[in-house]
Amino acid sequence: MTDGHHHQLVPRAEGANEVMDERDDARRAGRVDSTGHHQRDPHRRAVWPTQPRYPPRITSTLRHRQLQLLQAVLARLRDEPAVLPAWSLAEVQLTGLASGLTALAGELGLFDRSADDVTEYVREQRAQVAQRVERFRALAPAVLGVLNDAAIPAVAVKGAALIDGVWSHDSCRPMADIDLVVAPHLRAQAAAVMAREGWALHASTDYEDTFLAWGDGSTGRTDGESAAHNGRVEIHPGWVEFLHGYTVRGFEVLPATFDHAALTAHVIGHLASTVVRAEVRAVNVVDVWWCAQRDLDWVRVGGLMAHTDPRLTAPGLWLVSRVLPQLVPSGLLAAELARLPRRARAQLRRTHALDVLRDPGERTTLMWREAFARTMSERKAIIRQMVRPPGDRVRAGGTSRAGHG
Repeated sequence: MTDGHHHQLVPRAEGANEVMDERDDARRAGRVDSTGHHQRDPHRRAVWPTQPRYPPRITSTLRHRQLQLLQAVLARLRDEPAVLPAWSLAEVQLTGLASGLTALAGELGLFDRSADDVTEYVREQRAQVAQRVERFRALAPAVLGVLNDAAIPAVAVKGAALIDGVWSHDSCRPMADIDLVVAPHLRAQAAAVMAREGWALHASTDYEDTFLAWGDGSTGRTDGESAAHNGRVEIHPGWVEFLHGYTVRGFEVLPATFDHAALTAHVIGHLASTVVRAEVRAVNVVDVWWCAQRDLDWVRVGGLMAHTDPRLTAPGLWLVSRVLPQLVPSGLLAAELARLPRRARAQLRRTHALDVLRDPGERTTLMWREAFARTMSERKAIIRQMVRPPGDRVRAGGTSRAGHG
């Protein structure tokens, strides 16, 4: 599932030595700081016509702040000390909205010593996310019941499955919608049942049918979460994920066999698809951490992944292993990376974890996208999407840090 926004960065394809040489030259010229992060023109503005124009001081360091927030949240979850920089309210708003971690970070006390306007915003966001979770918690069984009564087996995945028995801080797990998987041959029947029961069809694509439970489908708050903003039900014909103009499929999702290992494999798979698109929400990394705390059978996870397109396995495992080095079994990571196209493996080796996090001012290059393509039809789809990208974004330039992390 995506929320319609493909926030993407350009991991460049230079060799590691060339990148290191470029970094050293840039540091001597004053274009990067002491940590190796690029210093971008403070007057340059990212252009994204369908959304507000954010101040350049926000977009230029957005990915770095998201990684800081993610690392701090994971540290607190492990009962380790963590401190965040003194961000402004605008920085907290965009970082939290891009990462999905505002409410959880607030509950973990990471903003307790912030300025008054920040602490008030975080308090309000915790309340909004909690209210939204409760609305979805009531909606999910209602929709599943309607489909079950119509003899359409459905499985709740992603957030709808994680708030019951996986996340301990379940009221802090933001959700844009409820994701349900039905058998592909039952897709039309499921849509007919939803329409008959009064849910309005909002959109339909190759990989999902979206129905509105509340709201009008318009753009919601651009500064945070809202309990009243659109509640959606997304029905997927099997496990299918959208990449760069084409779709790929995972293992068959069946109610009788969708145990915790299958849920975890699916969570990692969705994360992997966002790595390929370079639009990762950090909350999806936290999803994997929570799954791993619940008596996880990694052997079964690996068995399910063997029946899944490797682009829905290896990139997710790669990112988790970068952020949480001891979490993923090394043998599983190596096995899944080996199934990727060679050029994709090379791109991941040269890419820093933060370079695949969301940023509205960045886009991926043709080289990055094609690295993950496996067929000529996929490459043609990539070209079509680049000609007319979602939202007609204008590329603002890259801050790739390939070769590190």
